Amino acid sequence: MLRKLLSHYKGVVGSSIGSGMWNGNTGQIAKMAEMRAIGAELKQRFPNSVALKGYKVYSQNDEDGIIAAIFAAIGGSRTFFEIGVEDGRECNTHYLSVQGWRGVWVEANEDSAKAIDQGLNGTVFPGRFKLVQDFAKVSNIVALYRDACEFCSVDQIDLFSLDIDGNDIYVLGALLQSGARPAAICVEYNGKFPPPLNISVTHDDDRGWAKDDYFGASLQAFCDELFAADYALVGCNLSGTNAFFVKKDRLGELESYSPDEAWQPMRPYLTVLPAVHLPTLKFMRDVVRR
Repeated sequence: MLRKLLSHYKGVVGSSIGSGMWNGNTGQIAKMAEMRAIGAELKQRFPNSVALKGYKVYSQNDEDGIIAAIFAAIGGSRTFFEIGVEDGRECNTHYLSVQGWRGVWVEANEDSAKAIDQGLNGTVFPGRFKLVQDFAKVSNIVALYRDACEFCSVDQIDLFSLDIDGNDIYVLGALLQSGARPAAICVEYNGKFPPPLNISVTHDDDRGWAKDDYFGASLQAFCDELFAADYALVGCNLSGTNAFFVKKDRLGELESYSPDEAWQPMRPYLTVLPAVHLPTLKFMRDVVRR
């Protein structure tokens, strides 16, 4: 959803931001400076937060580094299940696949699924990767998760990432109620609403994003859902997009935080845009086809 949001913001304020913020080196330098300032402030308060470990390889922001820090601490079977990847070039598990992790993507948009198929020269690579073109909802999330576990030959997935622009918290709730317990969960939250406000869109299986502020759920809403299922909040990325949770019995040396401590406001303008080398699925294709 973030790419759509960025495109919308650019269209709304493009004349005032201009090429300096969105396309030029000056804009990138300004973004990097603000991110460093935000990071420095966070480091003073919580020097061990995984949010300080962020970096971008194929994620939209700094999620790749945060995920690496989490799994360096908790280990696992190197499996993933991500819902809402668009064309797959920039998502939370692309880099994991390049590193040899096994997993499943679910993408509802037919054109995006076709782009992945073309980029990888296929959609199913036994023992390595599978793409499912489907719309994740309350009624099918358990079946999708079980299928992913079966494909990866595990009882529970290591990393579950969810970004479907609307019913996220209801889909997550249905999955947790089934007894599913991924080791770590990454969810996109609506950073407009700080804790302790528990707020979410109404449940509607046909919901899409109208390019406004009515999407998803607040960080507090996700925390209330996941804390009840014995997860701990280990951080939010600095752009105020994604929150990361780990099962309490898997935390190890990772530090956990309250929603007030971890919350970051929504900063879509800080997303680093590709400067020269546009992301592709080519390295991932090489790995999954071995």
